[in-house]
Amino acid sequence: MIKISEDTLLLNALTPDITNMKDIYKALDQFLTKKKSEDPTDRFNIILFQQSGPNYLNDFTLNPENILLALKTLEPTIIEANIAWGIFIAATFIIDVYKRISNKAFRLLVLKDSGTVKIPLQYLPVLENLIEKVKDMPFYIDIVQIGMESSEEDDNLKSLAKLTKGNIYVINEINDLKSILDVVDLKHKISKDSYYEESKVIPENNRLFYINLAEEPNEINGVEKCSICFQRDDEGLVQCPKCEIIAHKSCLAQWSETSNIGIENVFRCHNCYNLLKIDRDYINLVKYGNLASSGDIKIKEKDLQDFQESLEQDKKPKIIKANDSLAPPPKKKEIDEEEQIRFILCPNCHKMITNQYDKCPNCNFLLH
Repeated sequence: MIKISEDTLLLNALTPDITNMKDIYKALDQFLTKKKSEDPTDRFNIILFQQSGPNYLNDFTLNPENILLALKTLEPTIIEANIAWGIFIAATFIIDVYKRISNKAFRLLVLKDSGTVKIPLQYLPVLENLIEKVKDMPFYIDIVQIGMESSEEDDNLKSLAKLTKGNIYVINEINDLKSILDVVDLKHKISKDSYYEESKVIPENNRLFYINLAEEPNEINGVEKCSICFQRDDEGLVQCPKCEIIAHKSCLAQWSETSNIGIENVFRCHNCYNLLKIDRDYINLVKYGNLASSGDIKIKEKDLQDFQESLEQDKKPKIIKANDSLAPPPKKKEIDEEEQIRFILCPNCHKMITNQYDKCPNCNFLLH
């Protein structure tokens, strides 16, 4: 069994009007600091909801203080969280990270109280399908529920968490949060066989999804030095579309044997970890000697922590605002018999609506 570097995405589904956030900050500070001290390659991100929709950092950060700073800064404007959309953002965000970085596990930690938007039943199959696709990255969902009685919503969340071998924890007092986070802090142990063996990493029914994530190297012309074998010529050179490093296609085929993700022809760029793919038949021709390779591999995979630190230096974390595409339809309020239904302009998006709505059906702005 092995433990690998973990990226944790905190979904704040706590409403400041309901939960004392100062106590939350103390528990989170200890949790994040402990994870960072145990593995300096662990990274963090956060999702929270404002009136305009969800907010999150543009990338994971190695510095846990950035998470607390974002949460404390935006606390006055935090509203009830739409957990369905939060999970969707987390999964799609992690897919993008998985394309760029290897040797990672991903965890979504959901902190929730009674002030959350219930997951509409029609969205459950969508979320289940998405989670099925990404759970083998590997991806885990853990949920901590504070001061709530069990409900049908809990059963729905528990079923989503169990798809990823995660769990749901229920506590009545905020003071119990620290002990629960100590349990959540324990990394999931991953079978070395299940993580590295081709036949067990990615189920057959999900392989097309992962193949489609990868990019094909671009063919180039001219005499250049291969970044893998260091020979200079013009024989079958290709270029990574992300970092633009140049290598022989046959050298990449050799490199794929040790850097693939469990699918023989889908592997990591040796310079930037970007997910690449080469035709499977071509790789087999090189592998079994039917096609001469250009040279021997003379490089080593880059250090993960150094690479992550360089990413953060180039791209300082900043808060991204997004729309809430999975928001449930706004409820219409009952109009008093003496009050006529009339058209009004939403003060936020300026769309024409009626006075029947508490929230704008276009931008979810609170009208009353």
